Amino acid sequence: MEDENKTGDEKKGRRPNKGIPSEDQMYLPRKDYLNGILRKEGAIKISTAWALEDVLQFIFPPKYRKSYFSCATLFLQLLREKGELHGSDIGAFVEKNKISKATFYNKVLPRLNRIGMIDRKREIGSNKMIIRWSNEFSIYLEKIAFEWKRLEPQVNEK
Repeated sequence: MEDENKTGDEKKGRRPNKGIPSEDQMYLPRKDYLNGILRKEGAIKISTAWALEDVLQFIFPPKYRKSYFSCATLFLQLLREKGELHGSDIGAFVEKNKISKATFYNKVLPRLNRIGMIDRKREIGSNKMIIRWSNEFSIYLEKIAFEWKRLEPQVNEK
């Protein structure tokens, strides 16, 4: 039972890596830096609209992951336009934009899928990929925000 919480390295007797793996991180800059990062006055206000690029800065911060950020931005813009992308569309996108296949298929696409920004499926009876926009990402973050708000009065009451 104790082994269930151990990482692969720990199970093999190796020293565990320090820190959060980069594929599991989300960039949360200091709240007083948001206006500068998003180049918007009052960026944190609910009434201030953010573009796709603004949201993606928290997933692939251009300061640290510029190529991933630009690749994800182009891809999600195309997905928003089309609504659904098939394997041939994705291959054409990668070729047209001269994006590294390794970067796109091994880094960008899996991360967008893992955090719930996209939904990646296979066609029944074939191995062809279909990608659709997903709302799991927003549900996930809304749940975190909701629980934080729910806990807040308890802190103030004590």
